Amino acid sequence: MNNQPITPLYLRYGGAKKSTFEMNHEELEQAAQSILRRVKEKAFSKGLPIYFSKDGKVMAEYPDGRIEVVKKD
Repeated sequence: MNNQPITPLYLRYGGAKKSTFEMNHEELEQAAQSILRRVKEKAFSKGLPIYFSKDGKVMAEYPDGRIEVVKKD
């Protein structure tokens, strides 16, 4: 096992300047929204969907705005 110290990851896509461990609820929410916006831009610009979970189902959102159930649990 690797015994190197753990360095906290910063939210690169959202442009966060500090660790999530140092963020309050509002800062985390803003970072999450920023990340989601940038992920959508990147995926949709390539014609790819994004995948997420909602109500126990895996959903796909496509660049044309269509949302479909991909898998039900």
